Amino acid sequence: MKTTLKLFSLLALLFAFVACSEDNDGGMTDFTVTAISTESGTVGTEITITGTNFPEASDISLTFGGVAATISSATSTQIVTTVPNGATSGAVTLSANGTSREVTASFSVLANLVSATVENLEAPQTGGQGQPIGGPFTKFSFETGEVTDSETDWDIAFRGTTIAVNGGTVTGTNDEPARNGNAGAAIESGLFTDVTTAEGLTFEVDADGAFAIPTGSQEGWYNYNSATFTVTPIPGRVLVFRTHDGKYAKVEILSYYRDAPAEPDAFTDESRVFTFNYVYNPNDGETSLNAN
Repeated sequence: MKTTLKLFSLLALLFAFVACSEDNDGGMTDFTVTAISTESGTVGTEITITGTNFPEASDISLTFGGVAATISSATSTQIVTTVPNGATSGAVTLSANGTSREVTASFSVLANLVSATVENLEAPQTGGQGQPIGGPFTKFSFETGEVTDSETDWDIAFRGTTIAVNGGTVTGTNDEPARNGNAGAAIESGLFTDVTTAEGLTFEVDADGAFAIPTGSQEGWYNYNSATFTVTPIPGRVLVFRTHDGKYAKVEILSYYRDAPAEPDAFTDESRVFTFNYVYNPNDGETSLNAN
């Protein structure tokens, strides 16, 4: 009888130990990480992490470059979050149940695309009407969003109706700037908002005797009306540029006259003054032009 009681007591103790061990372990199994939806994004970009055995959101710690992120939702196989304010490029780390795992070692936090309007950019020229055309080009930088006098850090340049790019070679035009960058241009048809990427486009560069953006009415960006003597942008014509340092931008020219009148008068409205919208992607290797 004593032997039976001892055996019973031993089994009871063993059962209690196992139960206690399970309680201490919380019944949780170690989690795994299998994928992240993207390894780059701007602040606020939604990111999905997939794996197995994820705990509840309140038990998860997630950081981007050491900056804590907020968990939007979590299931046992999927975590949804967004790139947090202040995040820097680097590792994404997930911690839960006393375990930390690196989701990716090289997440890239991207700068937001720049969407802006340039008003009354002056592009004067000398000559014309049978006389040789000349005068300096007005150079513009997408990085700064400003006109520049730099000999190297410019992307496009305006004089009259002509637009030059900082790529290729000089065309042989009077007073044109030297080309020392990698800029190019492509012309797309459609709504400005519908041109969302530079990927797959063929970029032309300035060359001897020819600009990447063709000059002349109906050839490049504008039409000339010989009855009213006015220059107007061709509807649905979007200029996509590769910048001098290999980034990308798109441009929609709105007007060739000061203050962008709806119906310009060639005799009263000052011409050779550009107003245009642009979107610029400041991130190396990124081709997206979708600012929405």
